[in-house]
Amino acid sequence: MRALHLDFQRAHRPWSWLGAAVLLAGIAALGLAGYDYQVVSGQMQAWELRADRLARESARRAPPAAALSDAAARKQVLEVQQANIVVRELAVPWAALFRAVDASGANGIALLALEPDTRKATVKISGEAKDLEALLAYVTELARQEAFGAVLLQGHQVQRDVPEHPLRFSVLAQWKRTAP
Repeated sequence: MRALHLDFQRAHRPWSWLGAAVLLAGIAALGLAGYDYQVVSGQMQAWELRADRLARESARRAPPAAALSDAAARKQVLEVQQANIVVRELAVPWAALFRAVDASGANGIALLALEPDTRKATVKISGEAKDLEALLAYVTELARQEAFGAVLLQGHQVQRDVPEHPLRFSVLAQWKRTAP
């Protein structure tokens, strides 16, 4: 095997032409980048000055905002409250609620009314059931629906004046805000 020769004191080599050319190209690129930075910085400063001037001119030309009277302020507050009510009603997951009520429909149940309360996120379901077993099955099925959180039977009453003696009932169901 050949002996390995290590030269720790290598003689200083002169610069190579290739290394010098790469160094000069790097310096030239750095100079061009610096020049472009100066040009863009100057343009940006000019645009900022122009934007400030235009903002001052438009502020000078704009009429001052009139202070609202008490009656106008109350009217504006009322309008905002009404708009919030509309937004709350539009945010109700109606399709999911109707699907859940429809999917819970059992034999012997007739729905009479759905009364949503958007503030409390509840819906009052009124109806008639042929007997207590059908009513309890309906309430249990409503409670299984993913759209509803708590489902409570508020009350029921036997209709003695009707021949079949159906149960008139009222169920309160709280819907989940993120109903599917």
